[in-house]
Amino acid sequence: MRNIWTVVVVVAVAVIVSAAYNSFFARPSGSQLSMSPLDSVAAHAADAVVNPDIGPEDRVLGDEGARVTILEYSSLTCPHCAQFHSEGYRHLKSAYIDTGKVKLVFRDFPLDGLALRAAALAECVPAERYFPFLQLLFEGQQSWAGSNDPLTELVRLGQLAGLGQEYAKACLQDEARMERIIQERLDGQKEYKIDSTPSFIIDGRRHPGALTADELDEILAPLLS
Repeated sequence: MRNIWTVVVVVAVAVIVSAAYNSFFARPSGSQLSMSPLDSVAAHAADAVVNPDIGPEDRVLGDEGARVTILEYSSLTCPHCAQFHSEGYRHLKSAYIDTGKVKLVFRDFPLDGLALRAAALAECVPAERYFPFLQLLFEGQQSWAGSNDPLTELVRLGQLAGLGQEYAKACLQDEARMERIIQERLDGQKEYKIDSTPSFIIDGRRHPGALTADELDEILAPLLS
């Protein structure tokens, strides 16, 4: 088994490569995108990707029979991801997920070692508490990620989700779990050309940035009509 430092180095290299790619093409990321999602689809044929395969280990929120599947790639330390989960996600859940029209598949795309450990902790939370725990992490991101001792803060949040203190600490050090998360990131880069967070795969199209309620309505309306 590779040492955890090897895992962290893989993340760092992937981040550097992604940053260089974005800088070279002067492409804005996250909520800085100025085009609407539909304009972006029309202007960038490269945003067309294959429809996602949903595996047994995927974390899925919503009705299995929902007409539309949204694949989200996010980093738990990404401010734009936190912005989406405090704004667009709430509309997505109430208007589309809770009504059985859409299901959301969350996949980790850690941008740093802290996001990697937070993702490992989230995987230890019972399945029925997974998405509420993600919300807890995103909504409190500035508090725990910006603290002097973020790992201790993560353990505390894990306890709020029902994890024992020692189990939460073990989850933050679980090399095998973190290696799987790294592989999830690498697969996202390879299969869907993910190069920024958050990014969404919807009906075979890639949509980067913190989608707003209006942007989600624009994208989803024709798919559900």
